[in-house]
Amino acid sequence: MARIEYLEKSSSSDDILARLSAPVRNWFNDTFSDFTDPQILAIPAIMDSKHLLLCSPTGSGKTLTAFLTIIDQLVRKALNKELENKVYCVYISPIKALANDIQKNLIKPLKEIKAKYLPDRAQEIRVGLRTGDTSQSDRQKMLRKPPHILITTPESMAIAIASKRFQPIVATVQWLLIDEMHSLVPSKRGTHLALTISHLDTILQNPVQRIGISATMEPLETVAEFLVASDDENTRGGEVGVSIAKVSGARELDLDILLCSNRFSDLPLKDILDRNVEVIKDLIEAHNTTLVFANTRKMTEELVQRLKILGLGDLVAGHHGSMDKKIRLGVEHQLKNGELRAVVTSSSLEMGIDIGSVDLVVQIGSPGDISTALQRIGRAGHHVGGIPRARLLPQSVDDLIEMAALQAAIQIGDMDELKFPQNCLDVLAQFL
Repeated sequence: MARIEYLEKSSSSDDILARLSAPVRNWFNDTFSDFTDPQILAIPAIMDSKHLLLCSPTGSGKTLTAFLTIIDQLVRKALNKELENKVYCVYISPIKALANDIQKNLIKPLKEIKAKYLPDRAQEIRVGLRTGDTSQSDRQKMLRKPPHILITTPESMAIAIASKRFQPIVATVQWLLIDEMHSLVPSKRGTHLALTISHLDTILQNPVQRIGISATMEPLETVAEFLVASDDENTRGGEVGVSIAKVSGARELDLDILLCSNRFSDLPLKDILDRNVEVIKDLIEAHNTTLVFANTRKMTEELVQRLKILGLGDLVAGHHGSMDKKIRLGVEHQLKNGELRAVVTSSSLEMGIDIGSVDLVVQIGSPGDISTALQRIGRAGHHVGGIPRARLLPQSVDDLIEMAALQAAIQIGDMDELKFPQNCLDVLAQFL
């Protein structure tokens, strides 16, 4: 069992800034007005090398909370010409789209720091991406010249560390970041990741600092134990400690359920879908950028085609995990640059990916649970101080009842309790 500590005492902004190197401190002061609540609470614990589970609302700066200390330490090494050809940090993302986005959001601040605040003599800090989309030639380049921060997915990480050639470049990893843990922990995919992390521990020369991130998850203690379950302290006979930084207080939401007809309960399902598509079109035209969530890839593609026929044409596009990489990245680029009025997606854009300014989320059909709903709703107004706006469109009377319960739970702050798979011998057999 892990020794769990809830962080309660926040540091001051001045104290945190004083612990940063001059280049990172100057970059932060020139880029942000101040630290957010989760940053003030959690960054000192990360600086003190504690295992940390961070849970706070979407748009509160969680990713920067996790990475700021790591960037600072790598900048110090770059200044002293101490960066080696090895991986210092592994960041695991549940989806490829989020991994692509984190690469952009890491490279941008690193470039800004190097261009404005570092002398020319400083070494370059490299960020690399390895997913199912990464070509064989790029993987070979990564072996010859490893990134200092490796961004990957659970499956790609499992394949990578099984390679004898890859193992030496991760043998001295100092930080392990797992993002959007709520989507991994309660699934067999999370069970497989736990085995991968245990495998990584057998390669590491020293225990790695673990940082877990999510906006929505309960019970936190069980998630925290998942994060540190394979920590080497257990094999040394000690009790591993993990800190939990929980920033409560739900964000203000603009959330409503829309019925496509006053006779909703009398309509056949096909008519409800026809009318819902008309409602979605009206909502898209009334907003600058809209993200429409469907529950299946088939429904995603059907909605895109229907909206195009209704006159939106090239202003609407689809996005899901089965799409070709170039098409998927092209849609993300268009969305971020404001070239699309709407994107219809299944689940591939529901995580914390920065997709520019989205001012409305539409959910067609019940998302099934509170955490998924909150993740999707949070894509609108996804910035510090933003107010998410979402409209829920039921596809049936059962949907309507579930959405009403969902809305009530969100309003009073209830959360789904994650259920954890037990004794997954099929996953073990696959891993072996």
